[in-house]
Amino acid sequence: MKRLIPYILYLYLIAMYRILLADALAIGPVQIYLTPLIVMLVALNKDYIISLWFGIAAGLIFDCIDPSHMGVQMIILSAMGIVTSRVKERFNLESQKSLVLLLATGLLIFTIPHTLIYTTSGFSEFGRIFIRVVIPGIIYSTSIGWLYFMIKTSRISFHKIKELF
Repeated sequence: MKRLIPYILYLYLIAMYRILLADALAIGPVQIYLTPLIVMLVALNKDYIISLWFGIAAGLIFDCIDPSHMGVQMIILSAMGIVTSRVKERFNLESQKSLVLLLATGLLIFTIPHTLIYTTSGFSEFGRIFIRVVIPGIIYSTSIGWLYFMIKTSRISFHKIKELF
């Protein structure tokens, strides 16, 4: 049971973000893609099976707000967790640049079906929304992932910030 507590807290964070924090942390129409970001970070730090079931659970929580598309994000996020876990095993992801590039690529792959299903009525307005909303959202989310990696590798810490001032 102790091993499940962090994942339950991650799922709780996803639910609270979708319900309460999405509009507060948005910059205009640009929002953080927190759910795929957390799924990818779990897949980078854990194994294949954990990333699979966490992607399914995160997709289920993501889809609870709009049940008309129930299951779509569950499939996309579980596939994202599986692919990220497999890429982690096959490639050298020791540098921070490669991890950030993997996050940006995964977010780009996540946003294409997400934009087509949830925000547009087809391909007619896809390009406009993709350039004005999705690309800045990917940059915003990737910068949060970069900050996570900086804190995880101790390049940013409380003591280093305290030394500056």
